[in-house]
Amino acid sequence: MIMSQSADVRTMVLNALHWDLAVPPHRVKVEVENGWVTMSGMVDRPYQRTCAESDARRVPGVVGVNNQIWLALATAEAEQRPPATRAGAIALTA
Repeated sequence: MIMSQSADVRTMVLNALHWDLAVPPHRVKVEVENGWVTMSGMVDRPYQRTCAESDARRVPGVVGVNNQIWLALATAEAEQRPPATRAGAIALTA
């Protein structure tokens, strides 16, 4: 029975995301276990991440949301930094 409830909650969360034009389609993955929603994926803007979480929280049966959605901009910036600064080290210039 819990598996069926989790599947129903997952379907309702995915439906809510589908109708929110702020959330890019097919970029957010949703998993549900005992009412806890885990969201993952990558979006371009912080408001998209926030909207996805807000949509999930409004679905009946959701106990909580674990938002693991990454921002594409933050990932791209981290990849462009020199290796020494990626880890938080201070780069010294001569």
